[in-house]
Amino acid sequence: MKKKIINKIYEDTSWDFRTEDTKTTSQGIHNYPAMMIPQIARRLIELYAPKKGGILLDPFCGSGSSLVEARLQGLNSYGVDINPLARLIAKVKSALIEPELLDEYIKKVKSEVINAEFNNGFNLSKIEIPKFNGLEFWFKKDVIKRLQLIKSIILKISNNSPDIKDFLLVTFSHTVRDCSNTRNGEFKLYRMPEEKLLNYSPDVYKRFIGKLEYNYEAIKNFYTECKKIKNYNALWVKILDEDTRKKISIPDESVDIILTSPPYGDSRTTVAYGQYTKLSSEWLGLNNNKKDIDKISLGGQIVNSLENQLGSESLNISLKHIAEQDEKRAREVLSFYIDLDKCLAEIKRVMKPKGYICMVVGNRTVKGIQIPTDKVLVEISNKHGILHKETVIRNIPNKRMPSKNSPTNVKGKLSSTMVKEYIVILMNQ
Repeated sequence: MKKKIINKIYEDTSWDFRTEDTKTTSQGIHNYPAMMIPQIARRLIELYAPKKGGILLDPFCGSGSSLVEARLQGLNSYGVDINPLARLIAKVKSALIEPELLDEYIKKVKSEVINAEFNNGFNLSKIEIPKFNGLEFWFKKDVIKRLQLIKSIILKISNNSPDIKDFLLVTFSHTVRDCSNTRNGEFKLYRMPEEKLLNYSPDVYKRFIGKLEYNYEAIKNFYTECKKIKNYNALWVKILDEDTRKKISIPDESVDIILTSPPYGDSRTTVAYGQYTKLSSEWLGLNNNKKDIDKISLGGQIVNSLENQLGSESLNISLKHIAEQDEKRAREVLSFYIDLDKCLAEIKRVMKPKGYICMVVGNRTVKGIQIPTDKVLVEISNKHGILHKETVIRNIPNKRMPSKNSPTNVKGKLSSTMVKEYIVILMNQ
């Protein structure tokens, strides 16, 4: 039920989707931090996208939740992300993969993996293992060999079918994370305590096959739903290895709707996407450029001064209070919003006039100071000629977030993470 509207900001519990299944169609094929739930993306598309097709852009697409829903609603879409694993997951989630063909490949892979298990891994001692820093810190030796065997089977069987190879590698990626020595429920890389590791012996083959079967059903369901859309084969999804802070390869005034959930802030005390995806990326050879994803993400490079031209009074008040405790921390916070401002300038360029921009944001806490990102976003957008229509406040019952974080970066000092999100609706002028 809607509460009293004050300055176009109101709570609406119908956006909570508390009892809904958030892993519909292909949305659950791979875990990813802080994913936008499909019900939010679907409703925003229904409310603000053109009724007869059009183009959607998610400039921080992550694992592609909005791209999946765009296709299901008959929209073409662009997704942009600097994280290679995120792009791979988004590609697979939103692709049309023919279920019968996929089933053939899955049967072959399962047969070889089961045979490997039966024959004790075809002599695991002769399996050539990958090389990257910390491999044996994050994985037990037998787990390493079994994972490499699975990867070898995938590449051998699917090398001539790129879409199916990507599907199998995404399933493998999930298995890598699931069988690693990392603590459950963490985004950042933390190793299990030694006493737990002693008895930790994941069944790599069983977990891989279980995920393979789950993902097959998910992709089949997605394909079935897509076929209900008129001209479904003509729709496209383009996922770009680009940076929205710079000029992206999308024409001026060509996008009908922006639908996205940008990062909550710099990775130090919010979601460290780079750390979360590091192990899978190493196994898949996606870290060849050796860039630290978190350092090149929004706010990854710290500015030297608190002076800024963002035009946000709300942000400047927050920065002042944070700087009274820690001036460097305030500059780290500002760095994120300066980068977000650059993204808004590029969003403005590609948007059609009167097009809607829907952003789902969270208001993080730094040094005990809550930063009203929803208001900051509105104030910065106004500078670009992007006007505020309304903000809906929702509770977060389902979004995958850690229950605690460390806003001060002091070991052992934790506070509760966000329990509400702000759906900010803007319109390009």
